[in-house]
Amino acid sequence: VGVHEVGYFGLRFIDGNNQTQWLDQSKTVFKQVKGQAQCTFYFGVKFYVVDPCKLSQESTRYQFFLQLKQDILQGRIPVSFDLAAELGAYMVQSELGDFDSRRHTPGYISEFRFIANQTVELENRIASVHTELHG
Repeated sequence: VGVHEVGYFGLRFIDGNNQTQWLDQSKTVFKQVKGQAQCTFYFGVKFYVVDPCKLSQESTRYQFFLQLKQDILQGRIPVSFDLAAELGAYMVQSELGDFDSRRHTPGYISEFRFIANQTVELENRIASVHTELHG
């Protein structure tokens, strides 16, 4: 993954009681998943930083972005309508760049998923905010 700020990240799995558990690096994997016939591990952010600008590596910031995007989409981090619109516009800006009416036709936002119960109203608001972003 290319991340050197490893303290923020970890591997998690679902235990026999259907609970998410983080692997403890001081113990063997075998001891932690003992009794489970099959186990899938997921790489993820274990600790969020208060100020992401203090993260020194771009790859670390990108992993935080991906995790935050997934947590919001799956409802693990609830966001207000206004915050969802603002974050969605920044995501679109990072993917597509500045708004261009020749390339970004009505409905272009619907190609993206931001929150679980996404509405046309939210998509329209994201598009509106996206038109104001530059750079």
